[in-house]
Amino acid sequence: MTSATHPWSLLLQENGSSPIQFAPAESAAGNGTTEQNSATDPGVVEPSGGNPYSFWLMLLLLFGFMWFFVIRPESKRRKTQQSFHSSLKKGDEVVTVGGMHGSIVSIDGNEITLKVADALRLKFDRNSIARSASAPQEAARPAK
Repeated sequence: MTSATHPWSLLLQENGSSPIQFAPAESAAGNGTTEQNSATDPGVVEPSGGNPYSFWLMLLLLFGFMWFFVIRPESKRRKTQQSFHSSLKKGDEVVTVGGMHGSIVSIDGNEITLKVADALRLKFDRNSIARSASAPQEAARPAK
């Protein structure tokens, strides 16, 4: 079977030049066919790989992007929130995650009791305290 009639070969004619042949790997191994080896035939095009480091470079750039724009700011925010929760003390005016304003009456481990009204005291988890009531909100700050 010749390369022109082989079912896996593809002949392309470009501007009158010699045809480009895409041959299967088995024909290059010399299985008894009359097809030529790619080392001796300049018309056979073999797939070429790109830069072997481009994948690792893209992976490194993606990790750097994730570190500077996602991981680092989130860890800073978490660290400041943990330091805020550990610095809470009796008498502080705070705002909960749900928006309830109150004054801390007592702290018992992970449980904080807030005085919301004269005769109303509510218990909250320490993690449900969002911010200090005297601290300005970041969203309410005017843009400069």
